[in-house]
Order: sequence, then C-alpha cells, then structure tokens
Amino acid sequence: MNRLAFVVIAWVLLGLELGLKSALELGSTGIAPSFVIPLGIFIAMGATPVRAVWSCVALGLLLDLTSSVPAVAGDPVVLGPWALGMALAAQLVLAIRAMMIRRNPLTLAFLSAVGMAVAQVVVVALLTARNLAYGDLAWNAGSQLVQRLGSSLYTGVLALVMALALIPMASILGLQLGHSRFQPRR
Repeated sequence: MNRLAFVVIAWVLLGLELGLKSALELGSTGIAPSFVIPLGIFIAMGATPVRAVWSCVALGLLLDLTSSVPAVAGDPVVLGPWALGMALAAQLVLAIRAMMIRRNPLTLAFLSAVGMAVAQVVVVALLTARNLAYGDLAWNAGSQLVQRLGSSLYTGVLALVMALALIPMASILGLQLGHSRFQPRR
C-alpha cells in the first residue's frame, strides 16, 4: 500500500468531513455522513490484513481526535472508541471481502453502511460504559444509537458517490481489487 497516497487522501477526506458534515446533516437530527469511514472500508477491501487494520485504526484515531462527546461540563475528546470501532469494521470487511465484487460501487456502499454501523455500536457501547463508570457524559445510549445508525445508512449513500472516485485510485493506493477468489462448490 502506498502510505503517502493514503495520508494525502485521508487528509483531504478528513477536511471534507470537518467542513461539510454539518452542512450535510439532515435537519437537526444529528444524522450526517462520514467521508473518512468509506476510505477505511475501501482500504480494508484491497489491502493486506495487517495494513487494513492499522489504516482503519489510524483513521479511527483521527475521528477520535476531531470529535467530542457531549458532557456535563465541556465537550471532552475521548481517545479509543472510534479506533476500536474501525478496527472491528476492518475485521468484518476482511472476513467477507472474498465473497464481494470489489470493483462494484454498490459493494463499497453496502460495506460502508454495515462497517460504520458496527463501528457506531462499538462507539456507543464504550461511551455508555464510560458514562456508567464516571457519569460525566450527557448521554442517552438509545437515542445516540438510533442517530448513529441513521448516519451509517447516510454514509452508505455517500460511499456510493465516493466509490466513483476511490475505485479508479486503487492502483495509486497500491490496493488489489481484482476479482474475488471465492469459488462456489460444485
């Protein structure tokens, strides 16, 4: 995998996420897409397993550093939930990528929605556990989960559009998106 290309693309998509997320929000619901998650899922679709997981952990740490958690006093930055959630999402993609048509934009859309849903469940679970231990968050796990799962679906729609740019860049990133090696039994 080409690390320089990964860093540049991640930097651009993180800038888009920070700049456009509030503009793309559906009303005042808090449901907004992510630009970074589809990149992590795309990397997991074509990179070696070790590079896929570590790339997703790095993207998760960027999301941890740039997002705050609603708290009773201030809005703290909590390191870890997104990094762990993205690692689990990468593992999910690694487990099923052999059965997917990796050059199809619908594959990236589907895996982005599912991968983000998995990451969001991890984030909500970890932040809920933190809130139970410390009680310092203004947190309702049920409403957070509904809002975040809505964002997962919205991210899948955005990933469909992003796939039109990401799939041609697979060779620049050094990813192998060839045909699946999965062969059905006869």
